Amino acid sequence: MDFKYLILMIAFATVEINLTESRQNEKRRWKTDKSLYSSHYVNICDIQDRVSKVHCYCESIKLKSATKADCWVFNGGIAEDDPFWSNFYSQPKIERLTFNVRADGGLTYVPSKVIVRLERLQHISIQYANIFSIPSFAFTNSTTLREINLPKNKITKLDKMAFAHMIMLANVSLSENQISELNQDVFYVLPNLQRLYLSKNIISVLHDGCFQHLNNLIKLDLSSNLLSVIVRENFQGLSNLITLDMRNNKLMMIGDLAFAELWSLQELYLDGNEIEFISERGLGGLSPLRKLSLADNNLAVLDEGVLNDVQKLNILDLRNNNLETLKQEALRAVAENMKSSYASISLDGNKLSCDCRLSWLHKLRNETRSKRVKASLDRLNCIMDNKLKTNLGEIKTQIKVTKVKSDKVYDDDDEFEEDYDDTMHDQETGNKIEFRRKLLEIPTGMLPCASKLSYEASYSPPTQDEVKYYKTSGGTRVVSTALFLIAILNSL
Repeated sequence: MDFKYLILMIAFATVEINLTESRQNEKRRWKTDKSLYSSHYVNICDIQDRVSKVHCYCESIKLKSATKADCWVFNGGIAEDDPFWSNFYSQPKIERLTFNVRADGGLTYVPSKVIVRLERLQHISIQYANIFSIPSFAFTNSTTLREINLPKNKITKLDKMAFAHMIMLANVSLSENQISELNQDVFYVLPNLQRLYLSKNIISVLHDGCFQHLNNLIKLDLSSNLLSVIVRENFQGLSNLITLDMRNNKLMMIGDLAFAELWSLQELYLDGNEIEFISERGLGGLSPLRKLSLADNNLAVLDEGVLNDVQKLNILDLRNNNLETLKQEALRAVAENMKSSYASISLDGNKLSCDCRLSWLHKLRNETRSKRVKASLDRLNCIMDNKLKTNLGEIKTQIKVTKVKSDKVYDDDDEFEEDYDDTMHDQETGNKIEFRRKLLEIPTGMLPCASKLSYEASYSPPTQDEVKYYKTSGGTRVVSTALFLIAILNSL
């Protein structure tokens, strides 16, 4: 029995020794691995080597703790297969990563090897690089990326599937590059992409269906490019788009149903193009449209029917065109909208003629609840012909000698002249080139109609509207209508 107990005791002791040695070996191995890890990977947030090609600044330099890294590329750039990229294993929790390139040619590619190592990466930004093309799957089908910003990188080409299979991607910016065209399938299977910025490129061609996979895009910025022609096929797939910005392109006309694929569009910006003509169905299919901006174009006329399909429109900007008139019939479909508190209509900087085709704007000014509409119409100028200017001048003369203050006639010519801003000067010669007057300061009864645009040679007495217009009410200054009429009768 004693022998058996002895054997058991020896056996238990042997097991205990083996377990102890195993634990000690495990600790030694863990320390060895940690040492190897520390020696193999450089902490990208704490780079001490001054000649390093990349320096990153993070909110924390502790290993595996940083969530933001702002990196700068120096010293002649870094190759795509450079071992340095593996150092990003030292900070696997980075969510926001920025690369700023300080040397020409310092970065000529998207650093995909970094993206694939950062399993929590949500935002990446690269600027001032020389990335001439974005190849297929450049972002390694990341399932975490939400935003990609690539401005000012000299990008000229986007390959098919350049942005593909990123289920969380919401925003992409490719502004200020040198992209000349958009092909099909560049943006592929991006179910959550909502904003795409392509401004300040040299895009002149949109291939049919280039946006066909972007069913949930809500904002598309194509401003400051070279687009001269657009057709409905360019916008296939954008059924949920809310805002389209095409300012500062080379568009000369808007053809029938050009935007008909944009069933949800609410804001359309076409400022700064060369648009001379909008066809009657040019805005067809845009029933939800609320804001249309056409400032700084070459529109000479806005035809009846152009706005018939946009009956929810309540903001219209037509500044700085060549409009000679704006008929009430052209805005009939949206006229009531312009009376709402949130409405806005801008007509400054056109060549509007002072005639009865604009008389409806007097009524709109009185009926609208919008302060913006009132202010815009109050400052609106129109161009007078010589006869209208003469008639207004003679009425002014009659007013001058009949104004009464405290029962005393006095000369108030200076005050009247302040309101009579009737000239426009050539900036180079200083010559008067046209006579302008604020539209709402001219009584509707004096606005000539088409059959009366050529005035009779003889001067006729003022109408009742003219008398009412120049009548001033108030405790300290009253224009005497009786004296006014007597003076006119005496002049006959």
